[in-house]
This record gives sequence, structure tokens and C-alpha cells, in this order.
Amino acid sequence: MPGDHLSSAGTEARIADQSRPDTETSSEAATQYEPLDVPPLLPFWLALLLAAFIGGVLLTIELGYPLALHQESPGPLGPLPTTPRLQAAPTRDLQRYEAAKQAELAGRDGTLLSIDAAMRVTVQQGWGPPK
Repeated sequence: MPGDHLSSAGTEARIADQSRPDTETSSEAATQYEPLDVPPLLPFWLALLLAAFIGGVLLTIELGYPLALHQESPGPLGPLPTTPRLQAAPTRDLQRYEAAKQAELAGRDGTLLSIDAAMRVTVQQGWGPPK
């Protein structure tokens, strides 16, 4: 029969294709993949290396510069005034300030001190506001 001849020829062709290892069927060609460019654990090891580097930098800062991370206390903070502090008479305040500074510069007898005398007074009383 002519139909039997065709079916047996198709079967023989399929058997011949399966026996040859160098030929691929269409389903095998569709399932081929490229080999991986990155090993599976490489991102994990890179992340671990980055975390170790950051931890090392922070530890170096902590040990090498102990005051870098610890701020000194600014001291007790007082309560803020309820109203703004304004100068009622700024001209009079400035005149009083300048008079006080001129009195500091003047000697005990009201005359200006020479530089040498001022240095001797400073040595006697110490550095800071006049006593």
C-alpha cells in the first residue's frame, strides 16, 4: 500500500535522526541555554566583601579617632525667655561699654598706662578681666 510505504519511511527517518548524535530536534534546539557568565555565589561573596570593608572603615574610625563619633555635651540648656530680648537704649549701652573699656585702659590714677606698666599689671593679676 502506498500509505504504508510513507508511514514506514517517516518512521525510518525519525529513527535515523535519533541514532545520529550530531543532529538536534526542534524541541532540543529551543531548550538550549548559554552557560552562566557569573558563578552563583559571586554576588554573595561580593556583598560580603563590601560589608566587611564598610565595617572595617567604621572600626578604624572608632579606634583611630575616638572623639570623631562622640560629641561633647554642650552643657545644660536653660529655658528660652518668653519674650525677645531687645536693647531698650542701644546708644546709652554703647556709651557705658566704651566708658568701662576706657576705665580698664586708664591706670589707677586716671592716666593711661604705658605698655610696660600694663604688662606688669597683667603679670600681677593674671590673664582675664581686671580684678
